[in-house]
Amino acid sequence: MDLKKISLILQSEGKKVLIYHTDLDGVCSAVLMLKFFKGFGLVPRDGPFIDDRFLKELEKEKPDLMVVLDIPIDQEWEKVEYLQNKLPDLKMVVLDHHIPEKNLNSDRNIHMNPRFRENVYIPASCMVYRLLENLGLDVKPFIWIAAMGVIGDYGIEDCTDLFDECRKAYPSAIGDNPMKSSLRDISEYVMAALIMHGERGVEKSVEMLLGTDDFESVARNEYFRACREKVDAEMRRIMKDFEKKKRESVELGMLIYRLDSRLNMASTVSSIIAEKNPDKIVIITKHSGQYVKVSARYQKGGINLNDLMKSASEGIGSGGGHEKAAGALINRNDAEEFETRLIRKVAELKKGK
Repeated sequence: MDLKKISLILQSEGKKVLIYHTDLDGVCSAVLMLKFFKGFGLVPRDGPFIDDRFLKELEKEKPDLMVVLDIPIDQEWEKVEYLQNKLPDLKMVVLDHHIPEKNLNSDRNIHMNPRFRENVYIPASCMVYRLLENLGLDVKPFIWIAAMGVIGDYGIEDCTDLFDECRKAYPSAIGDNPMKSSLRDISEYVMAALIMHGERGVEKSVEMLLGTDDFESVARNEYFRACREKVDAEMRRIMKDFEKKKRESVELGMLIYRLDSRLNMASTVSSIIAEKNPDKIVIITKHSGQYVKVSARYQKGGINLNDLMKSASEGIGSGGGHEKAAGALINRNDAEEFETRLIRKVAELKKGK
């Protein structure tokens, strides 16, 4: 890792944009970066998909530096190459932990992904924290922000060193199990804002976290408290509905549920159900306009959900993610075809074991 090169790029002058994922890990990653590097225009994004409109916006804005956090932009490497051909002065820094499709490192680009070296699951907020630490910046007071991002991404197993350090600084916040800690409870206030108000909630969360050095202030914030109350009420309704309407294949070990909610809760619902059913493949779908959003979880492992979502969505949408947590965006008219493919592919995988 060329720390001098990274530092010079991040401190460079000119027009700078920070593109980050709209989940808790992405938000915490962005906040950590912005604590030390200023002057960025902020662009929250729900996934790697670079549509023509977004591509044209970037081309029109002509940024000199593009920092991408927690988004597998390498999955759109052809459009990245197109953009950099159009903008010969554009430099790019990518910190991501999804399964890589292409290494974007070059004279102009820095692409960091722990999976280039080994098969580990280290969320972006931990990556950003370690980068800032290696750059010699005083990031230790904000280790709780990195820990919240990792908790939100269920990335405890490969980040035990981060939690050991966080436990020393904030022993009462972490305890023996980060997933049952007060810091996880506090992180759910921020997650509620992301769920409740979408992009506006993301932007407000970044603003509020940038303005505080005290994690306990999150739970005292009236905006976060109001969001949490409403999201918790909606979650209770959804879980009752899930028990009534879930479809289960005992043979395939699958749970399928169509989520009907005005809130963007598919990812959260799938994670909660997967926690309660670790030996089941959990598929949550949510219809939104002309698309169907799919969120998949399988805590037991043994079936690569990244590969499953990619293959089942081929030609009718896009999909990918991690081995145990992945998603897809499907054209609404192809929803039945997607489910047919999914069931067939899971059956083939189970049979092949």
